[in-house]
Amino acid sequence: MLESRSARSDRCLKYCNICCLKCNCVPSGTYGNKHECPCYRDLKNNKGKPKCP
Repeated sequence: MLESRSARSDRCLKYCNICCLKCNCVPSGTYGNKHECPCYRDLKNNKGKPKCP
């Protein structure tokens, strides 16, 4: 189970970094506050779901 958590964390960091670099901003805190960075909030994956964690 530890392996799957690690993989999930790595994926989260990967997408967070992609979003941060593309938008040049990231919301404050560990959850929510996406209104602070509309670019980060509005990025979608190819299925129409939020790309950024």
